[in-house]
Amino acid sequence: MVGMSQELDDADHVDDEDDVAAEETRLPQPPGSQIVVERFADGLTINVPPAGLWRGSHGLFAFGVLWVGFMSVFTPLFLAGLFSGKGVEQGAALLVPALLSLFWLVGIGLLLGGLNMGRRRAAIAVTGGTLMVIQTGIFGSKQRQWPATQITRICAGPSGMEVNDKPIFELQISAQGSSRFGMLAGRTEDELRWLASELRSALGPSEVAS
Repeated sequence: MVGMSQELDDADHVDDEDDVAAEETRLPQPPGSQIVVERFADGLTINVPPAGLWRGSHGLFAFGVLWVGFMSVFTPLFLAGLFSGKGVEQGAALLVPALLSLFWLVGIGLLLGGLNMGRRRAAIAVTGGTLMVIQTGIFGSKQRQWPATQITRICAGPSGMEVNDKPIFELQISAQGSSRFGMLAGRTEDELRWLASELRSALGPSEVAS
């Protein structure tokens, strides 16, 4: 009886160590994060609300507002000064508005890019051995799904975008036979690392690299 009791205690101790190891694979949710995680027996769901224009765009929307505001004042004054003089060449009369339109396109692009980053929302689910994601923004939505056995890596990594010389991070999912999938660019790096750890834990840390 003593031997059997000792074996049961040892087994319980091993189970406790496994539970602790599983918990350690999940990072704590960053303070102030409004992302909602619901866990159930064979997976979880994650609801990612919009981050907001100022916080989610990392200043890109604000810079776009300043750019467009400056162009709104500069354009009429510049054109009035240009065409008020006599003898304006026809080539200049055509070239200057074309150049100004390029600057306007840049400003509008900054506004739309910041608006998309700030208003973007996502839903992520792990169930039945499958990872499913859908992200919706002002330019439409994109959705993907992968069997857990095909996923090779889930991490937070640079998206290729920079604001004020600082890289913008995104949640990156790599799977066999497909290109890397990136989403939620603009979220804080802490939030993205936390989300990656949640997904790795739900899918099985032994199968998915960090």
